[in-house]
Amino acid sequence: MANIIEVSDKLKSLIDKKGDIKAQYTVALTQTREITMENGEFTLFRTLFDNAVSIKLIKDGRLGTTSLNKFDDKSLEEALENVIKSSEAGTADENFDIAPKMDAAKFTIGAVKPDIDKLMQRAQELSEDIKKKHPKVLVMQIILKHVELHSVYRNTNGSQDEKFSGRYEVVVEFAGNDGKNSTGLASTYVMTDNLDKPFIELGNIEKDLKDAEDSINPISLDGKFDGEVILTPNCAMQMIYYALSNFAGESVVLDGTGLWFGKIGQKVASDKMTIAFKPWDERIVDHEVHTKDGFRSEDYTIIENGVLNGYMTSLYAANKCKVERAKNSGFDLVIEGGDIAFDDMIKGIRRGLIVGAVSCGMPSGNGELSGVAKNSFYIEDGQIKGAVTEAMINFNLADMMHNITALSKEVLCDGAMVVPYIEVSHVLISGK
Repeated sequence: MANIIEVSDKLKSLIDKKGDIKAQYTVALTQTREITMENGEFTLFRTLFDNAVSIKLIKDGRLGTTSLNKFDDKSLEEALENVIKSSEAGTADENFDIAPKMDAAKFTIGAVKPDIDKLMQRAQELSEDIKKKHPKVLVMQIILKHVELHSVYRNTNGSQDEKFSGRYEVVVEFAGNDGKNSTGLASTYVMTDNLDKPFIELGNIEKDLKDAEDSINPISLDGKFDGEVILTPNCAMQMIYYALSNFAGESVVLDGTGLWFGKIGQKVASDKMTIAFKPWDERIVDHEVHTKDGFRSEDYTIIENGVLNGYMTSLYAANKCKVERAKNSGFDLVIEGGDIAFDDMIKGIRRGLIVGAVSCGMPSGNGELSGVAKNSFYIEDGQIKGAVTEAMINFNLADMMHNITALSKEVLCDGAMVVPYIEVSHVLISGK
């Protein structure tokens, strides 16, 4: 196995010899242990290794980037020569830069070394729990992973970060099936840094399995109506990502086209909404320790009680547009729960949907969105009437952010995000 410190030292030596350039580079080795179960039996156990080197270089105000998956000296030398040539062909821009020196640091995050025996025990337990608790669920596969990462980041200003991290991942692929009818294939996912609890208790696994059973005999909707939707945590994450990318993302800030550009300190959402990116939150299992530009990652709140605090901008965009850069470059989304239980949220809806996902393309720049409501349930007079098929929803993302009426007490913590159920009013819902 390669010694990535030695690889990083070699790359540093090569860059130092090139003279007056700015550069940052990462050397990483990932070891993934993967186990697959089918029909309650283990069918695959393999270990995969991935070498990765990324280089960002600025020469005479011109940017070049490259990546490779080889650690040998010749490949490193060729990659560096090629990225310098690439930068020379670019356009000079004084806003290209790298971060100033950070204090050198080492980080150990999560379960760096796996407990494979315990992992397989938990997998067998999950298979048995599903058979016992959800007899109308047909499991196609249970995929288990332990991902171990060792990485070194450096830049020519003297920064150096070394990171060791490890996480377990569980994916269940399944369908509802009563022997006569079946739902479409679905999946549920969770990331964890320990094996203390049964997998069925983690993330949204139990709820997703139950929803599959409840979706075996769906109903159809007729006509159109203005209703309310409850976005499940996964769907809420999807919609919020679309909204933030469309209105506060890097590209729209650079273009000056985002609907929220120039609205720092102004209200852009319901006062119920506080949206944060928190890599250091204890509920986030694996996370960055520095931004893509080489600054120490910090938690920050992009929207607080509906008021916009910042953009999702890199150092380049911040320099170019004279705005503050984002304090981290991940999407470790944290939205704390509200003051109403999910069941009570349902009881308050006259007519609407619980939406598990939206099948759609990337929304237009003005935020208009139209898509198929997937994994969804129809609500009428405060009661769930059944799963629905062929239902469409239409709304504007900017309006959606203002039309948020409630956040559930319950939150989904799946290792990658912390998000409640979110209720949105004035959504056009269409059946056949």
